[in-house]
Amino acid sequence: MMLPKPQILIIHEAGPATEYAKVLEKTGAKVSVVTSFEESNELLSFLHPDLIVLSANMPEGDGRLYCQQIKASMANPRPVLVLLHSSSDVNERINAFRYGADDVLPDPIDTSELAIRILVHMRRRQEDLSNPLTQMPGPNVIRRMLEQSLVSGKKWAAMSIDLNKIRVYNETYGDLAGDQLIKALGAILVDIADETDFVGHQEADDFVMITRLEGFEIKAKRICEQFDSISTRFYPREDLERGYLVSTGRNGIRRRVPLISVAIGIVTSMTKRFQSYIDVLTTARDARYLAKETFESSCIVTNEGQGVDTALGTNARVKKIDNEDRKILVVEPDGAMACLLQEILSLEGYLVEVTNSALDALEMAKVEQPDLILLESTLAASERQMDGWSLCKALKDDESLHKIWVVMATSHPDQLKALEAGADLYLPKPFDMPSLLKEVSLLLRSRLS
Repeated sequence: MMLPKPQILIIHEAGPATEYAKVLEKTGAKVSVVTSFEESNELLSFLHPDLIVLSANMPEGDGRLYCQQIKASMANPRPVLVLLHSSSDVNERINAFRYGADDVLPDPIDTSELAIRILVHMRRRQEDLSNPLTQMPGPNVIRRMLEQSLVSGKKWAAMSIDLNKIRVYNETYGDLAGDQLIKALGAILVDIADETDFVGHQEADDFVMITRLEGFEIKAKRICEQFDSISTRFYPREDLERGYLVSTGRNGIRRRVPLISVAIGIVTSMTKRFQSYIDVLTTARDARYLAKETFESSCIVTNEGQGVDTALGTNARVKKIDNEDRKILVVEPDGAMACLLQEILSLEGYLVEVTNSALDALEMAKVEQPDLILLESTLAASERQMDGWSLCKALKDDESLHKIWVVMATSHPDQLKALEAGADLYLPKPFDMPSLLKEVSLLLRSRLS
């Protein structure tokens, strides 16, 4: 797996600086050399070195004071400061640490010793900048890698990768179980990456992969397939057989939550002219949010001027969804409540139909194809024996209707029965209208494509 090339800045007189630069370049670092603090200030305005080697005795001033200035002015993670001091006085060298130096070495110094000491500092810095959970490169290393990719002139693809519904998984099984799932995803990414790829761990369950443009779709698909293959090991058998988790919200609201899956948003060097590494991350994350709408492991590639296409072969187009486009079918036996729901939902801009019959609702759903059905469980069963529970199951068993959101409002004491019947959301009665409107809006707007 590739890592960004370390950046080293040497501040010294021309002769020693050139000699030190030659040996440090052999460590694989990119080395910049300046011969004054003024030149260094200009360079540091845009360069973010990992390590600075500077002389304590510069013609223009004291290198120890310059260490103090860098420590005070540069944001973390600031560079490692290695001060080269010509004095053999131990107290002089010790005093240099008080100014902010991270290490004090003799000047002149044997170049082999300098190279080894610098490599040790760089190794320690890499460890400090790693994510503590996975020990993979953290956000600052990701930033460096993206910045180098932007100026490299090479063609690349950047993937923003995370897990769907990890919060509910943690609530159900605990944070330690969630951490193991995150580690598993990190291991999959490292396994799929080749020697020219970079994989970093941004935060929580958020990963970044940078790879060559050729074949990135195949790698994205392999990530989804491998995760789906191993994720079943992280659930008890009964939850796997049920096929969903239960999320409990405020006021007793419960919803069905799909099992964990992977969402990947992808941008490439051909997508657009990116302004910064933040632009790359933001654009890739926007695509990742769209991938989350499928509720299964999937990836979406953003192509400038071509909308959004999934890398797995299907097409998705983003459009603005207004409430007027959304149809709601209210199935409610209480006439007064049915009228109230119809009026309130209509005022919100939805197209609303009302019925008190489960069989009529099923026929209306087949003809009208509503986006959401608000269903009361205690519908009176007719001679044909269909109540609210049966209607919900019939809707979810019908391949042409199963994608319709079903919100079941009920005062039934078995709170999970609605979800077991197939409802996407359980709303306990009596409910307050603001909560209902909020949940309806969240469901309808989560299916954008």
